[in-house]
Amino acid sequence: GIFGRAPPFRVRFPPEKSMPATLREQQAKFTSDDDDLSFEGGKLLGGSKKPKVTCERQLQQILRYVSPPRKITSGYGKLNDNGEKMEIPKLVMNRKLQFFMLMCMVLPQVYCWTQLSNEPTPYQQVSRWMGSFKHWRTWMQDPLFWTNFFAMAVERLCYTIVWVRSRWFMKLCKNTFLREWGTPVDVVVRLFFFNKLFQFGGLFFWYYYSAPWFSVANVTLFQWITGLQLFIFGQVLNNAIYRAIGKAGVYYGVRLGQPVAYCTGFPFNVFTAHPQYFGSVATALGVGVIATTPAHEKAGIFGVCCSVIFQYVYMGIVEEQF
Repeated sequence: GIFGRAPPFRVRFPPEKSMPATLREQQAKFTSDDDDLSFEGGKLLGGSKKPKVTCERQLQQILRYVSPPRKITSGYGKLNDNGEKMEIPKLVMNRKLQFFMLMCMVLPQVYCWTQLSNEPTPYQQVSRWMGSFKHWRTWMQDPLFWTNFFAMAVERLCYTIVWVRSRWFMKLCKNTFLREWGTPVDVVVRLFFFNKLFQFGGLFFWYYYSAPWFSVANVTLFQWITGLQLFIFGQVLNNAIYRAIGKAGVYYGVRLGQPVAYCTGFPFNVFTAHPQYFGSVATALGVGVIATTPAHEKAGIFGVCCSVIFQYVYMGIVEEQF
């Protein structure tokens, strides 16, 4: 449970004598009474009492062995393993891959706008979607809209605290029951799943109570094509991020004392600014396009999509400015 001991599915190391030396040092440092949470040689000072190897970490190691990221340094290019400064490798955009992904988005839309003539046509649907914004005052007065907004904001608040007050968060993970969950990065991962309950719960609550559920038979071909394009594109970016920088990179390891690989490969050679957030927004928009109905459009489904965009833009600004 959330306030109980860690789940029993951890794979634990053998006795301490067979433990790697660096891991024993991390463990001793984390369990000591010293509150110094600074870096030492670019190594992680956090840790759990009982080191573990999860299935997720094993899968990441396999993926990195099969297809390692290109041109990486540790610590986001700031420090190497010896604590020495290193130059950030030059990021070269992959124009061929950019062109390929652009064509994957453009060509299906060209087909839709030139070949689909059954009503409602793509033009009629997009015009109706854009026209729904005239009801924005009604959305702002709807308690369901704000309930969903604040439910999604729980995740943004949590990540803002981790990013801005990272040293305080590391002390919290070390000195409270959270140490049973593992390293500070492991704690953020658990909070991620907890936050998603609020996020998906808020979205489902709003959709269910604002208008009748959509019928698959009423979803047009244009909606299917556009929605699946956005959803697949977003998931490709999200999965590429995990493969490129791993769990530590995704869950703020660079702020929590854990070295993170600096990657110049995909998806950073296609999207330089927050590809993970771009992928999350594209996924949300794809689901919204498929699940929208005239009743939900009037109730504010695209206003909800705008609130998702706003919160991810806010988080991107926080990470850039603080």
